[in-house]
Amino acid sequence: MRILHLNDTVNPQGGVEQYLLSVCDLLAAAGHENVVAACADGRESAAPWPTYATPTPDAARRLADRLRPDVAYVHHVRDGDVIAAVAERMPALGYIHGFAPVCAGLGKYFRRTETICTRPFGWACAPLQYTHRCSTARHPLTVRRLMQETARRRWAFARLDHLLVASGYMRDLLRQNRFDPRRITILPPHFLAAPPPPWQPPADPSLLVYAGRLEVEKGVSHLLQALRLLPAPAHLVVAGDGTQRAQYERMAAEMGLAARVRFVGWLAADALTALYRRCALVLIPSHYAEPFGKVGIEALAQGRAVVAYATGGIPEWLQDGRNGRLVPPGNVPAFAQAIDDLLTQPVVLREMGRAGQRQAWARYGADAHAQTLLALMGQMMRGWAGKMPA
Repeated sequence: MRILHLNDTVNPQGGVEQYLLSVCDLLAAAGHENVVAACADGRESAAPWPTYATPTPDAARRLADRLRPDVAYVHHVRDGDVIAAVAERMPALGYIHGFAPVCAGLGKYFRRTETICTRPFGWACAPLQYTHRCSTARHPLTVRRLMQETARRRWAFARLDHLLVASGYMRDLLRQNRFDPRRITILPPHFLAAPPPPWQPPADPSLLVYAGRLEVEKGVSHLLQALRLLPAPAHLVVAGDGTQRAQYERMAAEMGLAARVRFVGWLAADALTALYRRCALVLIPSHYAEPFGKVGIEALAQGRAVVAYATGGIPEWLQDGRNGRLVPPGNVPAFAQAIDDLLTQPVVLREMGRAGQRQAWARYGADAHAQTLLALMGQMMRGWAGKMPA
C-alpha cells in the first residue's frame, strides 16, 4: 500500500521525527511505499523518502489527489485544518505523540508550581496561562489564538478513523477529553529492530546519563541538586539541548559541579547508544507527565537500569526494584538516594540491567509494531471500501 505520513517537520533530531523515519523504514521493509508530507516549514526535505511541503489545507488536498495514497498516518501536525483536509479524502490513522490536541500550553505542566495539570482542555484553561504559567503567551490575543488552535486540533484528530497513543496514561487523557475510547490503541512509539546486544557491565560504573531536551519541565535542575548530594566519583553527562542549557551550565558551576557535569549537546544515535553502554544508570527526572519516556526503553535495551520520577506513562514500563527505581515526583533527596543505592550495590544494578534488557526486547519488537500498524490500516481501508458507492 502507499502510505502518506504527515508531520510538521522532517528533522531527525526530534523524537517524533526519529519515529517517523524509523517507521518508514519498517513499513518499507514490509513492502509498502512511503510518502512524507512536511506540514509546517513550507519546504521539501532531504529525508530518505519522497517528501512534499503541505503547509496549507489546499496543499494537502492537492497532494492527496495527485498521489492517491491508500491511507494516511498523521503524526505531530499543529494545523487542524490540514489534518481534516487529509481525513476527508482517505482512511487516516493518527498518532497523538504529545499534548497538542488537549493542551494549549506547555505540556500540561504548571511552571509556577512545578506541578502536573490534571484538568481537561477547555476555555477555563485560558486564565491559567497567566495564573499558573502553563504557557509562554501573555497577550490576550495570543492566548485566544492558542486556545482556538488547540480546539481545532482536538476536533481534527477526533475525526480520524483510529488513534494511537504511547501509554495507558495518554489513553485516559484522551478519554477525559471526550475522545472515543473504542478508537484508541496503545502502541509505544519505539521499537527495536536489530538483534539484542550481549549484556555488558558499565565501562564507567560511576557515570550517570541524562538524554533529552533541556527545558524546565524535564527536570535537569533536579539532577544537579541530586548530584550535589552524591559523593564523588559519581558524575553526569547531559546529552541534549534546549532553552535552559546556559542556565543549567551556570547552575552547575555555581553549585561547584563543573568538574562532575558535562553538557555534550545532541548526539547521533550511535554515539548515544555507546554512551548508554558506558554508563551505570540513565536518569529521567521529568516534572511533567511523560507520555511514554522512550529514552528509558533505549537505555533498557542496552542493559542499563533507569531511575525516574513516577510521572505519566513511565510507571507502565519502569518496575520499581526490577529494572530500576521509581521516585515520587519532585523529591530530590529520594532521587539522589535511589541513585546512591544502586551505585553502591553493583550486583543489584547488574541484575536490574539484565532484567530490563530482556523486558525491552520482549515487549518492543519491530515485528509486533509493524503487525499492529498494518492490521489497523487494513481495517480502516476495508471500512472505507464498505462506505464507497457501488
